[in-house]
Amino acid sequence: MVSSRSENFILSAKTIDTVSGICVQALTEAGADKKDIIRIRLSLEEILGVWLGSLEGASVHVDCGQRFGRAFLKVSVDGPTMDAWDNEELVLSGRMLSQAGLSFTYAYKNGKNCLVCNPKKKKSSMGQLAFLLGAVFLAAFLGFAMRRAPAMQTAALSVTEPLFNMILGALRAVSSPLVFLAVCCGIVSIGDLTMVGRVGKKLIFRMVAGTFVLAVVMAFAGCLLFPIAAEAESGITGNYSAIYQMVLEIVPSDIVSPFLNGNALQLVFLGICVGAALLILGDRVSAAQTTLLQVNEAVQFLMSVLGKIIPLFVFLCLFNLILSDFDSGISSLFKVFLITVPVCFVLTLFYVFVAAMKLKVSPALLIRKMLPTFLIALTTASSAAALATNLETCVKELGIPKKVADFGIPLGQVLYKPGFVVGLFSLALCMAESYGIPITPMFLFMSVLTTGLLSMALPPIPGGALSVFTVMFAQLGIPSEALALAVAANGILDFFMTAAGVACLQVQVTLAADNVGMLDENKLKRSMS
Repeated sequence: MVSSRSENFILSAKTIDTVSGICVQALTEAGADKKDIIRIRLSLEEILGVWLGSLEGASVHVDCGQRFGRAFLKVSVDGPTMDAWDNEELVLSGRMLSQAGLSFTYAYKNGKNCLVCNPKKKKSSMGQLAFLLGAVFLAAFLGFAMRRAPAMQTAALSVTEPLFNMILGALRAVSSPLVFLAVCCGIVSIGDLTMVGRVGKKLIFRMVAGTFVLAVVMAFAGCLLFPIAAEAESGITGNYSAIYQMVLEIVPSDIVSPFLNGNALQLVFLGICVGAALLILGDRVSAAQTTLLQVNEAVQFLMSVLGKIIPLFVFLCLFNLILSDFDSGISSLFKVFLITVPVCFVLTLFYVFVAAMKLKVSPALLIRKMLPTFLIALTTASSAAALATNLETCVKELGIPKKVADFGIPLGQVLYKPGFVVGLFSLALCMAESYGIPITPMFLFMSVLTTGLLSMALPPIPGGALSVFTVMFAQLGIPSEALALAVAANGILDFFMTAAGVACLQVQVTLAADNVGMLDENKLKRSMS
């Protein structure tokens, strides 16, 4: 429990130490990770240090405690507006905190410069997995028991089906704006157009190209593993016409319909357009950027709240499935595991060996250097948890300049998720087969576009994958009943998909730094420090 505390100070060098001490105590009581506490303390001290030059002697108010079950920390300094993130040295700090899952926002209200932090408790991935597995076993136990009593089965379905539909409706309501905001804010957070021009273009191109090449490879693999049905239309001309029309429809006729219909391609297109415009205009639309980031924070909070009831959602889905026809669904679930897990490991090794060949370094040495980050991601299913180790490995072991790593790794964690391309494509194919959706060439083409775009739009928050499943299944015509199996599979596959994505990202940033002549080959090729 975070104890409530409210104190006033006068801004000075000594006050900065006192305020940061209160920050550490509040975050510790909130159960935040030690590395996150260090990062947010350093960021707070940096900001207050910058303000000290102009606001020394101003009144400082510190307020911390709990609101609606969430810990909060607020530091206010009287004086003229001094946006904390206008300083170039502090912009990176803000992005790092955002990637670590610790929102630290600035606002100017009633003559006060306000810094607000909402620390999160340290996640226990195994605890989340335990709740998910408990929901699965409970649904199986009650479902099989109800199958023996048809009268009770009908009564149970009359309760669980409306509840399932209500939760599904809430998820769909949040998922569309979440996908749009994830893409838009990911582009806005790049911030530095100079870095985008020098390194960003190559890095972003490598990430986008790698995502869609992998999706195409998965489509070819799907042709070997699944029966491919002929198109309903006759002739090649009809197929090309349908594809051309689909490409044209990526541009929406209005702004509202993509959100109402959950059209993934149109949502991503709008997110790219708005994000790019805000990034190019820069300071001229700083208010719009701030508003967008704040709306994104609010929508992500709503999804994180909904994410807490995922075990209940899984229970309802599987319970209803068992009371109907569950055999084909369970078999498709095992097929998803058999495809995704081996492919994730093969993909990781492929990237390592390609990097070893291009950089003329031992694959065994690369594996040893990348292994700590890989293991953290594998055991926590969190790229944010592996962020600190990831950055340290990139700079100290892989020879990537700190400025490139600080730019590329946070950006890549939002934009580049090859492991999720594998998982999403496997789920799309297996669920389509299970629910009788014909796997046609058009279906594969749509799957390439949808899984590629949604993997980049997938919000890096609890429940983010669930929002993507609802959009993907709606786009591909897969029944919403498949969400139960998708969510259950994701609870386990997330560990492997995240680990593969983090490892492949390290390789992409290393190769991008090498392409622009900024890689320190001596660090890369020397033994581990």
